[in-house]
Parts: sequence; C-alpha cells; structure tokens
Amino acid sequence: MTQYVLLAVLIALLAGLVVGKAWERYKLRDGRWIDRRRLRETPHYMLGLNFLVDNQVDQAIDELTQATSTGTDALEIQMILGNLYRQKGQVGRAINVHQALLQRPDLTTLEHAYVLLCLGLDFRHAGFVDRALEAFQEVVRLDPKNRYALINLQKLHEDQHQWAAAAGVREQIAGIDTRPREDDHLILAFLRNQIGAAQSRAGDRPGAARTFREAIDIDARTAPAYLSLGDVQEQQGNATAAIESWEALARQLPERAYLTFDRLGRAYAATGHPQRFVELCEGLIIENPKDWRARLALARHHAVAGEHRQAFNMLLHALPNNPHGLAVHQQIWHALSALGLEPALVQRYVELAREAVFYLDPHVCTRCRYRSTELLWQCPQCHEWNTFVEERMAPAKTVTVVEP
Repeated sequence: MTQYVLLAVLIALLAGLVVGKAWERYKLRDGRWIDRRRLRETPHYMLGLNFLVDNQVDQAIDELTQATSTGTDALEIQMILGNLYRQKGQVGRAINVHQALLQRPDLTTLEHAYVLLCLGLDFRHAGFVDRALEAFQEVVRLDPKNRYALINLQKLHEDQHQWAAAAGVREQIAGIDTRPREDDHLILAFLRNQIGAAQSRAGDRPGAARTFREAIDIDARTAPAYLSLGDVQEQQGNATAAIESWEALARQLPERAYLTFDRLGRAYAATGHPQRFVELCEGLIIENPKDWRARLALARHHAVAGEHRQAFNMLLHALPNNPHGLAVHQQIWHALSALGLEPALVQRYVELAREAVFYLDPHVCTRCRYRSTELLWQCPQCHEWNTFVEERMAPAKTVTVVEP
C-alpha cells in the first residue's frame, strides 16, 4: 500500500513539473495560448536584440516590429519598442505604446510597475514633470523597492530645486540598498548642502550653518559644504571659525585645497597672520610635489609682496606639472615684466614652455564627458553629483628645473 502512495506522489510531482514547464513556455492572453519561447527564437527577435546591443536603433525597431507580427501580445517586446521610440525622440509614439500596454487586463503587479516606469521616463523626456512625478510615485506604490523609479523621483525634485524632497527620496534609496553604496551618503550630503545654500540665500545663516555641518557629518568629502560654512561664519563676523572650516577642507581634501586659497589669503591677512598662507601652501607642496596650484598661489603671494624673483622661481617649478595651463603662463609673463624681461630668465621660460599648448583648465564629467571651464558640483548634462575632474595633457617630456 505504501508503495502505491509513493508512486502516486511521484506521478503528481512529475505532472506538476510538466505543467510548470508548459506554463513557463506558454502564456494565456485573451483566450489564446502564446508560445513565448518560440517567439524569442524567431530570427527577427534575435536580430533585433543584436542590433540593440550594437546601438543600431532603426534596425532594432524594424526587426522587433516584425517579431511581434506573429505575437503582438509580447509584452516585453512592446516595452522595448516603446523605449526605442523614446530614444529616437519619438516621445509621443513611445507614450502611446506604453499607455496601450497599461490597458491590458492581465498584467501582473510587477509588469504594471515596469510599464509605468517606462511611461514615467517618456513623460520626463517630454518635459511633462507632473505626469512623470505621478507615474514614478505609482511605481513606488506598486513596487516600494524599485530603485530606478526612486532615482528618477529624486532627479525630478532636483530639477525643480526641491532639495528637501530630493534628500528624502535619497534616504529611501539608501534604505533599500542591501549593500551600502559609496555614493548614497555622498549624494545625500550634496543635497543637504543645497538645502543649506537655499537657507543662506533666504537670510537664515544659523540654519544654513547647521545644515552645512550636517552635510559634512554625512560625508566628509562634501567640499562645497566647507566653503559655504566658512562663508556664513565670515558673514557672521567669526573669521576664526571661517578659517577653521576652510583649513578643514584643505586637510580633508587636499586636491580641492585650491578652492580655499582666495578665502584663506584674505582671512589670514585680515587677522594679521599672512605668513600662515605661505605655511599652508608649502605644506601642500611637501605633501604633493606636483601640486602646481599651490605653487601658483604661493607665486601670486610673493608677487603681491613685490618678491618677483621668488615668484618666478616658484612658477618655473609649477610649469612642468601643468605646462598647458594658461593661468601659470599669465603669472610668469607678469613676473618677467616686473623683472624687466631679463634675457636669461626669458630664455629659461622659453625652454620650459616650448611645447606647451595653452588652454583654460578644463574639467570633464567622468560619467558623460561633459566639459566645463570651471569646477561644477553637479553635471548639467547627466545631473550626477561630484563627477568632475580636471583633465590635463601630460608634459611632452620630463623637464629639470635648474635653480639660478
């Protein structure tokens, strides 16, 4: 008897496996069984995916459209087609495709959420901010851990300068990440910095100072928060605290220390300690001998004091580390003019600068390669935070600077 029971259980398991495999392959839509595996094996489907990988959008659309001719209910293909229309700039057509998909009565909750996500992207691309916002909020309601919908919500709030709302969404994103991401705290800190900047513009200096400190506490790499905190403290008449904030930036992020040079030079002079600026620059040079910006700042300091020969020698040491920076050459020309264009000094400069190509220090976004002549904290093209780095050509050859 026991053997018959075991046999019956085994037969039931095998039957369940067969049914499961059949359901995996076939799906009932509108009273018709669709062979989903067969649809994927059509040459048009595979060709369409290949064209899509190669970024040949027009060919991908043609092949995927033909793939749906034998199975127009293929949800995933229709979603891809809608996204490709949006990529081509045919946003109205993309919206129509995704809105039509939402009318299907048999969508699962997850499918509904993904189609809404695509529709939200359509609306955002078309500039329909309110409709995009509603779509992404509905996606989050259906799928609370949908990171893509949350990121798009954050970006929409950023576009509207709704910094507090954007920060709230970023906190949600950090909460759903099973593994902490490096950029979660950094982005949140930059958003807190934007909130502080808005408070400062509104005249709420104490509130702004607290918010800037919060940003630094969240992530110590938030360079603009140090700068803005010092600015607020200086406006409040507390020069000592301002100096401490700017010096903290130089210690924490020495590669960004040059952002404090003008501020610290002014503050040191105002408090009667101009020598501290020399000490700051010399410390940075010791820590990083290739820091041409610290040398340039120190040269300018010497020039203001009338010490043009010291300034010139400092600039000659800066030049090999950035032979293409126009700012360095301009300061050298100033020094040479002040020294009466001594032939020997001019010749030393010409030898070092012979192969230099002048340009304003360009900055490039590491995400989308957007270029800017100034350091930006948020890219105006891809809207990512803290992605700009200075891109400079390497020196044409190694140059040895000979002391006079």
